[in-house]
Amino acid sequence: MADSEAPIPLAVDLDGTLILTDMSWISIRKVILPRPWRIFRFLWLELSGRRATWKQDLGRLLEFDPENLDYHPTFMEWLTGEYARGRKLYLVTASDRLIAESIAAHIGIFDDVMASDGKINLRGKNKAEALIARFGKGKFGYAGNSHIDIPVWDAAGQVIVVNPERGLQDRVGETADIIFI
Repeated sequence: MADSEAPIPLAVDLDGTLILTDMSWISIRKVILPRPWRIFRFLWLELSGRRATWKQDLGRLLEFDPENLDYHPTFMEWLTGEYARGRKLYLVTASDRLIAESIAAHIGIFDDVMASDGKINLRGKNKAEALIARFGKGKFGYAGNSHIDIPVWDAAGQVIVVNPERGLQDRVGETADIIFI
């Protein structure tokens, strides 16, 4: 890439990538465990194929401070450097938009947020399709950590693996441009 050419935008996954946990589990622990009767509604939504809806409901009920999340330190340092160089960064997550926007505002380096919205669970194939619609196939980078991210990496122009799940590095390691352990 020539010095005058801007780097492709980078889509960054949240759960297991930017943070070293999963916001769904944090939400369940903070919203459902204190009031266990709520589990019935969330189970009903999950069993009826409405995962994006229960994520949105959890997001509305969740009270948390993004400062208290466990961020991936090496990856955060690298992302901050990319931001300082002018790269466009996007937080792209299957977590609900309310949660994602709160985290993005706290960090302060993301140009926009793409997230589940109560109708679409922005995960796997749905995430790949949304990124292709926004940027074009091969015209974005993607940082993720899961086997669920493979369809997104297949559509990305840059593959960044962060905190990989067991066996993932063997699967995508040779095609990865950058790996953060």
